[in-house]
Amino acid sequence: MSGISKGDAERVRQAWGSVVGWMERNAPSSVEALNPPAGDEDMSQLRSALGGDVPDVLDAWLRMNNGSTAKDQREPITGGFKVIRHPDSAIFPLGKALLSSQEMIEHRADYLGVAEDIGDEDYWKPSWIPVVETLDAPYGFLLDMQGEGNVYPVLSYREGSYPRPYAPSLAHVLDAVANAIDQGAGSDFSLSGTSVTVVDGRITWF
Repeated sequence: MSGISKGDAERVRQAWGSVVGWMERNAPSSVEALNPPAGDEDMSQLRSALGGDVPDVLDAWLRMNNGSTAKDQREPITGGFKVIRHPDSAIFPLGKALLSSQEMIEHRADYLGVAEDIGDEDYWKPSWIPVVETLDAPYGFLLDMQGEGNVYPVLSYREGSYPRPYAPSLAHVLDAVANAIDQGAGSDFSLSGTSVTVVDGRITWF
């Protein structure tokens, strides 16, 4: 491309487009779990919750698919509801799903609440946005809005420990996922050695 590098938002669009294209051809059950693109109202609510602009890479991703949780169900319980995750939601390695913009808002508020309750601001910072998470526990990846030069690093988090650096950008993560699918095995970050197959129409990592 004449030596001109693509911006991270465009890399996100291309990488995610490649992932979804592969699933459309090979994993129809996983495609059915993808939500439609986020709309202006969805992004407005996310901006309001964050108290500022949504990172361009996250805006680009959500406007392609607003989560992979279309088959999940919310079951009423006393005082609220509980989410019943569908296995098709887990389109990332280690059983992780792409959260919707509303789930990002809700999970972020929950984690900030925990940080306040335990009096530890390092547990979860206001600049952190959870974007990918396992179906049954708080394990996943977050985007740090306090990046430099419009590049937002990705941190991994898990219950009982502090988030730690994972990848320099969301584009790097999605490039790695797309490459793992295309090449049959991962080569970057914790995707190293990870392979993909399809079981019951669902993308499955091993």
